[in-house]
Amino acid sequence: MTTTLRHDETERLRAAQALWQQGQVEPARAVLNDILARQPGHAEAATLLAELLQGQGQFDAASNVMASLCRHSDRDAATTFRCAQFVQQCQRQRLAAALCEEAFARGNKSAELHVLAGNIAKELGEFDSARNHFLAALEAGVDLNAWFVLGALATTQRYDTSAHPDLGRFIAHFHDTTYSLHSRATTGFGLAKAYDDLGDYANAAQTLREANRLSQQAQPWSRASWAQWLGTRMQSRLFDQPLQPAPDFVPIFIVGLPRSGTTLAATQLARHPDVCDRGEMPMLNYIANSLQMGNHHHDAGVLREAAELYRKLAVQDDPRVRWYIDQDPNNFRYLDLIAALFPQARIIHCQRGRRDTALSIWSQSFAQAHYGFANDFDDIADFFSGHDQLMQHWQQRIRLPIHRLDYEDMVSDQQSTLEKLRLFVGLPAAAASDETTSSPAAITSASMWQARQPIYQSSVGRWEHYLPYVPELRRF
Repeated sequence: MTTTLRHDETERLRAAQALWQQGQVEPARAVLNDILARQPGHAEAATLLAELLQGQGQFDAASNVMASLCRHSDRDAATTFRCAQFVQQCQRQRLAAALCEEAFARGNKSAELHVLAGNIAKELGEFDSARNHFLAALEAGVDLNAWFVLGALATTQRYDTSAHPDLGRFIAHFHDTTYSLHSRATTGFGLAKAYDDLGDYANAAQTLREANRLSQQAQPWSRASWAQWLGTRMQSRLFDQPLQPAPDFVPIFIVGLPRSGTTLAATQLARHPDVCDRGEMPMLNYIANSLQMGNHHHDAGVLREAAELYRKLAVQDDPRVRWYIDQDPNNFRYLDLIAALFPQARIIHCQRGRRDTALSIWSQSFAQAHYGFANDFDDIADFFSGHDQLMQHWQQRIRLPIHRLDYEDMVSDQQSTLEKLRLFVGLPAAAASDETTSSPAAITSASMWQARQPIYQSSVGRWEHYLPYVPELRRF
């Protein structure tokens, strides 16, 4: 069972915290390891050590610490949830899934743990398992205002009949005003996805209008704030001098509008054994904000520290490769920072037909506030315009290789498109780019369902089905 710290160990834990805050990482780690060697079930010591290791980019080690804590707690549902969620956030989904299954095997279940297990299974592309966990969570009475299970359930399969019981669940919840706006909206997006699967575009469009209206009420978007931010970015002074390039570390930033094929491009490119896909890393936005708050834009020492932090969190404690993908599309906002920190970087700018992009954005439930523009076509158009202005601005002002990748080319001629990408990035030709592995990487972006589907030409021109019901698409 999880052990409570005695008084002397509490003091040692405080000492470890103080050492970490002072930047003395190794002494802090030694103290925490000693505490855990004596009493492996100390939740506070294990959590602090895991957070310390995570901050150093040692995600494997951090995950193993939390897995050990979970197993010393007899895998009770609450501790398993906390530990497995931490491991999931470290992108060790296989281990996180194993912790959940170990708890279930012991009869330690909760609705929340089933939701977490379902989300992890979705990220791994195991949609049947995800569906079973979501159904178990519903049966256990999960709080649908806290956990948006119905919307997640819709993305675990393709529907082929309107008689499927899920549609009844979705419709009832979507129209039940006792639930929160967010809860109903996410279910509405799921219901619209089911209608789309069935080819019922009229009902899909009608449902999307209402789901977006609810989402907009819950998470409004300010065009004025976006315009102000954009103006500030375009007037920003460039960094004085880029850092020296590091030839053994080449980050690949896949940027563009959301739903323009960034996840698809990353998934295909990461099949090369010399490439590691780190998903949508949050670090560039964090670094940019930190530099601005501290007014450190032209401090070479701080920039070197920032570059080292980013590199540490990209490389982690996995086997080393040379190329690392960051597929956060919003990194188009910070190409000046990328050029300063990593002059050896490669930028892949994803483009897709604007009507398909606009429809895909409008059809997606986004959790993050910075996607608030997705619920209104006027806001979407405004965001598109800002994206285009900023990309043109960077192309005129920074020295950084940028490769345009058209989604339609990826769909129609995948082999040729990937070969052009390989040459642009500088990958060796030794390993075939279409190799597959036995354990495909987890996908955590909003495109986790779509990126797991075969690449079909039908994904191009999808807007034509919706134009009679969504005439706003004509403007794009």
